[in-house]
Amino acid sequence: MAPGSRGARSSFRSRKGAGVPSPQADATMLSRLLKEHQAKQNERKELQEKRRREAITAATCLTEALVDHLNVGVAQAYMNQRKLDHEVKTLQVQAAQFAKQTGQWIGMVENFNQALKVGHTPYLTTPVLHPWLPPVWLPQV
Repeated sequence: MAPGSRGARSSFRSRKGAGVPSPQADATMLSRLLKEHQAKQNERKELQEKRRREAITAATCLTEALVDHLNVGVAQAYMNQRKLDHEVKTLQVQAAQFAKQTGQWIGMVENFNQALKVGHTPYLTTPVLHPWLPPVWLPQV
């Protein structure tokens, strides 16, 4: 065979030894390494995506729990405010009624006082001026 022929080349390589890979084996090995690398990358991406979804789920649950916790306090404050508003209205109505009744009582007492001063002066002064006479308002026997 000629030195540049195919058979010479293969015999030349075979003389190098069994440990040296052929170019075809190199391509196969590189292809296999590339596939393994891509498979590992896909696994990492899937794992990362799974962790991202879990993190989103956990964050959503935490947010909902915090909102629920805050809403309980807000709802309680709202109910307390409604009760206070109702009590304030009731107190205002009662205070207005009390003021009206107080004004009426003051008017009645003033009228009564005026009636005592004006109309009953002789009855009050008779016992003072004439202590020996019985009071006029007592029944005569």
